[in-house]
Amino acid sequence: MPGPLPVNVVASMDGVLRQTAASAVLCDLPHAVVVQHDLYRGDDDDLLLRRVVHDLGGVVEDTGVALDHACLSCALREDMVPTAARLARSGRWERVVLALPVTAEPGLVRDALQGAVVGGRPVADVARFAGVLTVVDLSTLVDDLFGDDLLVERDLAMTDDDRRAVGEALAHQVECADIVATRGECAPDARALSVLRHLAGASATFADLHELDLAKALDQADGGRGPRRGDYRTAALPQPVDADGVWTLELTSWRPVHPARLHDRIVDLAGGRQRSRGWFWLPTRPHAVCGWDNAGGQLSIGTVGRWSAGDRQTRIVVTGIDYVQDRLRDAFDAVLMTDSELARGLDHWERHDDGFSPWLGDIDRAA
Repeated sequence: MPGPLPVNVVASMDGVLRQTAASAVLCDLPHAVVVQHDLYRGDDDDLLLRRVVHDLGGVVEDTGVALDHACLSCALREDMVPTAARLARSGRWERVVLALPVTAEPGLVRDALQGAVVGGRPVADVARFAGVLTVVDLSTLVDDLFGDDLLVERDLAMTDDDRRAVGEALAHQVECADIVATRGECAPDARALSVLRHLAGASATFADLHELDLAKALDQADGGRGPRRGDYRTAALPQPVDADGVWTLELTSWRPVHPARLHDRIVDLAGGRQRSRGWFWLPTRPHAVCGWDNAGGQLSIGTVGRWSAGDRQTRIVVTGIDYVQDRLRDAFDAVLMTDSELARGLDHWERHDDGFSPWLGDIDRAA
C-alpha cells in the first residue's frame, strides 16, 4: 500500500521566481501538481485567497476563496491543507507542491499538515511534509536581509496589518529551506552565497535554479530539517566558517538575563545589519522559554515554551556583515545576572515587574 504523498513547499520573496521554480518542478517531475496561492482584494475590498491548481497539462482549478481572517494560518487551515489532502487522496498525482504567497513563511506548513484533520480523517494518513524549496535573488539578498525596509514599503505586505521587515520574512524562508535555489548570475556574489550558508547551514542544498535537478533534490530533502530549528530548546543552529566578510557569533550562558539591563542594552544586542535568533530566560519567569527573533532592524520576543528541569539556557546566535562582535559580546555579558544577584535566589524576583509583559504576557506567579 503506498504511503502518504510527499508535499513540498516553494517559498520566495519574488512572484516571478516563485512561478519559475514551480514550472521547473513540473518539468523535472511531470507527475506532480502545483497549488499556487495568492491573496488579493475582491470587489467589496474583502481579502480573498486565489487558488490555482495546475500540472504539466495545464490549469486544473482556478478558484477564489473567502477567508475568516486574512492571515497565513487561516489560509492554511481553511484551504491549503484541505486542498493538499484532497489532491493527495485523488490518486492522480505523485507529489503535491504548495507555492506559497510571496513573502509567506514556510515554517507553519509542516505543523499544519501533521496535526490537521479533514473530513474526519488525519491529513498525515495521505500527505506528508517533504521539505522546503526557497528561491532567492543573489543580487539583492544581502541588502534585503540586512536592510531595514518593511514589506509594506515595497508593496509586499500580505495583509493591511503586516508590519514585518523584508529581512525578517526572507530570513525565515532561508532558514527553513532544505533546498535554496538561486537566481542565475554571470558572476555569483560570494558574500551572498556565504550569507546563505550561514543562515541555512551546510546540510541544505544550494544550486542555481536553472542547473538544479529538482527531482533528485526533492527526493533527498529532509522534510523536518528546517522547521526543527524553530524548536528553541533543541535547535541545532548552523556553525559555518566565517568568510567573505560574513560571520556568525554564538552568545551562550546558563545564566538568566537581568530584565532592567536587557531593556537598557537591547539596541546594542539587536541593532545594526545583523540577523540573530535564539532564546533566553528571565528570573521573573523561570519556567518560560523566551524566544528571540531579530532581523531587518526589528526584534520579536515571545514565550515559545516551558523549560524542562535543568535545561534553562540563554543562547543568541548572531550572523552579520558589520564587524561589531566586540560590542555584542560586551552587551551580552552586561545583561547576564551576576553571582551576587543570583545568590539572592529566584524567590527574590517574585515581587518584581520585569517590564516585558507587553511581549511575554503577564507573569504567572503560580508557576
